Amino acid sequence: MRAVVFYRFLSFHFVLISALLLSIICFSNLSFAESDEGFPGRKLYPQVNTISKKALFERIKNDQVVVVDVRSEFEYRTLKISNAVHIPVSSKSFPEKIKKLRDSTPKYIVFYCNGRSCYKSYNAAMKAIKYNISNCLSYDAGVFEWALQYPEQAVLLDKSPVEKSRIISKENFQSHQLPPKEFEQQSLDENSMIYDIRDREQRRGGSGLFMFRDKSVQLDKTRKLKRIVSNATEKGATLYFYDEKGKQVRWLQYYLESEGLEKYYFMKGGAAAYYEMMRNEQGL
Repeated sequence: MRAVVFYRFLSFHFVLISALLLSIICFSNLSFAESDEGFPGRKLYPQVNTISKKALFERIKNDQVVVVDVRSEFEYRTLKISNAVHIPVSSKSFPEKIKKLRDSTPKYIVFYCNGRSCYKSYNAAMKAIKYNISNCLSYDAGVFEWALQYPEQAVLLDKSPVEKSRIISKENFQSHQLPPKEFEQQSLDENSMIYDIRDREQRRGGSGLFMFRDKSVQLDKTRKLKRIVSNATEKGATLYFYDEKGKQVRWLQYYLESEGLEKYYFMKGGAAAYYEMMRNEQGL
């Protein structure tokens, strides 16, 4: 009888240990789930463990992870991974909210942002490390690649599954971009309206690039954006937008397209490229 009990004891613990080891193996090598080639941020953030699209998809399907979108509210509302929690890495409450999330679940926490050249997911993971928040990973291929490969697990403008045809191509985006000098010259036209979509911290001295000609609008001010688009449509005016580095406007394009706007342009490289142009012209 004792032998049977002892055998059962060994069998139970063998199964338990095997399951634990399998779990460790599944997650310990997530950084090597795909080649580091094409991921420039991985060399800059060697402390951050990453997870591939395929591995993340499998773990979402098996309810093994909590996915956290660390981008802005406007980006999150435009395109996101289904059921992702929104905690902007730029918010002061980020560490506190991640700690609460960790206390509420033993699952791995996976941060994501826009794409391979977006480092917000790495920054989020680094903050987690700094505050001793365990088992956090970066999905660094980004939301665009995710939506294209797993449209049924993505949401675009409140609709899921995502229709791939509705994802704006790089070529389409580039067709609405103008170099700083050309942007400046074309926006001088009387039938043009210029808007600075940078946040307050990015607006140097609180002013725009084009004195008395441009106005400011925040991307989260949906009603104001709607009025701007409606006004431009009525007047047949062309809208010109610029941000800090030419990246935020890509999300604005989804809204403009959804409103049926055709006459609009973005400054390539944003305000940073404009200042660089000015420095070069002045020989600085």
